[in-house]
Amino acid sequence: MDGSLFVLLLLLSGLFWSSSALSRQYHYIHLRMSWPEAQSYCREKYTDLATVDNMVDVNRLVNIVDAGYSGSVWIGLKRGTQKRWAWSNGEEKFSPYSNWASGEPNENASCAAYFFGVWYDIACSHGRYFTCYKENNGYVMIQSAKNWSDAQSYCRQYYTDLPSIHNSKENNQITRVVFYGYYTWFGLFQDSWEWSDKWSRFFRNWAAGQPSQSSGSGDCVGMSRKDSGKWAHESCDLEYPFICHGWRKYQYQFINESRSWQDAQSYCRARFTDLATADNMSDARLLVNTVDAGYSGSVWIGLHNGTEYRWVWSIGTQSQYSIWNPGEPNGDGECVNSFNGNWYDESCSTALPFVCFNDSSGFIIITTAMTWRDAQSYCRQHHTDLASISSAEQQNLIRNQASLWIGLFLDSWQWSDSGNLSFRYWTEGQPSQSSGSECVGMSRINSGKWAHESCDLKRPFICHGDDKLIKKQIVKLKLSCNGKCTLNDPSIQTAILNEISEKLKSMGLESDSKISWRKGEGGEVFHQEINRIAGSNNKCNKK
Repeated sequence: MDGSLFVLLLLLSGLFWSSSALSRQYHYIHLRMSWPEAQSYCREKYTDLATVDNMVDVNRLVNIVDAGYSGSVWIGLKRGTQKRWAWSNGEEKFSPYSNWASGEPNENASCAAYFFGVWYDIACSHGRYFTCYKENNGYVMIQSAKNWSDAQSYCRQYYTDLPSIHNSKENNQITRVVFYGYYTWFGLFQDSWEWSDKWSRFFRNWAAGQPSQSSGSGDCVGMSRKDSGKWAHESCDLEYPFICHGWRKYQYQFINESRSWQDAQSYCRARFTDLATADNMSDARLLVNTVDAGYSGSVWIGLHNGTEYRWVWSIGTQSQYSIWNPGEPNGDGECVNSFNGNWYDESCSTALPFVCFNDSSGFIIITTAMTWRDAQSYCRQHHTDLASISSAEQQNLIRNQASLWIGLFLDSWQWSDSGNLSFRYWTEGQPSQSSGSECVGMSRINSGKWAHESCDLKRPFICHGDDKLIKKQIVKLKLSCNGKCTLNDPSIQTAILNEISEKLKSMGLESDSKISWRKGEGGEVFHQEINRIAGSNNKCNKK
């Protein structure tokens, strides 16, 4: 492989690597789930729970969390079983270079310190002087004793990070700034945490005192918005909002053809995945924005009336917890009020006070009496939603209250693609009990709210999923090289494709798709573009 191609591959690698953080899409999901449930949701809808490469990513995560929420948010980090030495700036310790003292590391501690030019493993909680590095400015000795985590935070705040050491030259450069006779922190640490999507980067942003070694402290990691995006590990069973990464696995497609609901369903299943499914308010807003701006009527979505009734929560989840009063539910209604610590089914048209929940402040009791549907709208507008109750501890918060609407309701509607999430966004007075209205349309002019209508009516509709008829996307690649250009060598083309494919996978931009070169006449992929600028005959451009 000649020198010019070697430079080309390095540039390609650098291009995709440096753009990975910018290209990774983050999505804040305000549904409360356990870490395993959140992981399953993200893998189904996107790529996985959020992976983080650097402080730029941390700041992006903080900025997408709802401003009023101050609790923890699940990200994709969890405790693994294998311990590895890694660098503070996110690199795995891939360099073969090391300078451990004799008998080190002895597995007694998880952080590395520099002492008389060689490395020792030391307990991360010890207070030591430390070195920082700043890009283009080299190494700086900090004469303040801190534990390893605090030293890392200091370097990230005032410089770039704790230093990485890849060769004897860098080791000797640090020797010139450290104080002899002092153990001095640098960027090497032992790590047993891993990303849900198997991403091999080792950037960490732990809060003070984290990760702790106490038993039962938790194997899953949450991010705190109010603590500058710092991380702490907690029990995986706790229910928090969460952040996914990756492109959404299905997109919405507005089809401006008037069809019955059944014909629209057949069209969507043939060309895409199915009629549109919505999981939450973010999806509801996306549906509205998908419809052509000039259209003001109803459009079909994938919801239709099923045969099985089930009790579900307004926010779109199901729970195994219940505390029905003996003999309840007895068929009095399809909505639930909590009275003196027990649940009763009640007609949804009854006006009652109600309890909302807010991601930042918990349960909020509203004393103004409203119907269940109006209470739901009020909670969604001013807080998060009507309260969902998944434990006795939560029920105890309203045990001594008089009748209050909670978020539980009886539902028989189901999605065309058999999705089991129960988010609903009905307009006022819906769903009614009128016969012959068993399919659901969305109104663009009414904030995207839903109403059920006769399935025989002809409406435009929204599908979800990728267009199966669009099988290829052609991207033109233009490359420059100096000297001899050998880009039509099949082995070189394969190497470039492999490099691009791996970077796309690491960013969640490629799944089952395949990439290949498009060959022109004569079977060649690249053809020479003549550079007609005078004096440039010794250079060629390829595309």
